Amino acid sequence: MNRSPTMDDKAEIQKQWDRDPCGAVTADDADPESAGWYESVRRHRYEVYAPWMPAVMRFEEWKDRDVLEIGVGLGSDHLSFALGGSKMHALDLSAEHLRHTRKHLAVHGLQTEGVLGDAEANPFPEASFDLVYSFGVLHHTPDTAAAVREVLRVLRPGGAALIGLYHRDSWFFWLRTVLFRGVLRCRILTKGWRRLLSEIEYRSANNPAVPLVKVFSRASAAALFAGFEDVRMSVHHVEAGHFPPPLSWLLRPLARRTLERWLGFGGWYAIIRARKPVG
Repeated sequence: MNRSPTMDDKAEIQKQWDRDPCGAVTADDADPESAGWYESVRRHRYEVYAPWMPAVMRFEEWKDRDVLEIGVGLGSDHLSFALGGSKMHALDLSAEHLRHTRKHLAVHGLQTEGVLGDAEANPFPEASFDLVYSFGVLHHTPDTAAAVREVLRVLRPGGAALIGLYHRDSWFFWLRTVLFRGVLRCRILTKGWRRLLSEIEYRSANNPAVPLVKVFSRASAAALFAGFEDVRMSVHHVEAGHFPPPLSWLLRPLARRTLERWLGFGGWYAIIRARKPVG
């Protein structure tokens, strides 16, 4: 019996991140899974990859509040919330992500409630959380709208969603992915659209996964949050490598902060903040 496309997509997600946990490739030469190893992952995330994140996410605002993170990677953001005093819960399709996140928090004497599960069928009870956070995750699930409806369900009245999605109208998508890799290098023809987008995600040579990757315009992202109120969106994440050569070579000497200030409207992440109505 053939599995449905939805089930196949979710199997590819598990294959992708169980074999190549998100962010592991950025670790330095410290002993794997040691405190120093996890520290190097966090340093790369917040100083090299996305130095804008701490100021935008404001992890410390949720002290003594119940926070659910959907898609935890190696647990860097999870730890940032926990260090700020949040009571943490984790939901992920990848058992490796959950294992790493528990271990990452444990080396700091902290803990989380981790559940292996599906964002489209969130196993937590209604009105369980003050914040649901998910960064770079819900664009990989087949029914993103269903996942956002589940975010709304598990939030308490007045609770907040903080969600990061891939931004369609970004330099990285149109110039680097579609024009340079897809058209000029003919990879749309040789690989197809699904595989071209899947290669946005790092995969080691022995990982055959083809994870689903979707991108959202500002309008389509906002439409997902129709059941929320006070919906706000900002766009972030620009680096020289998001542009094709020779433009990338010309931009490389510029400070990251300068790129974000001048070209941030075409950033790779749309960050959505929204609240569940009280009434």
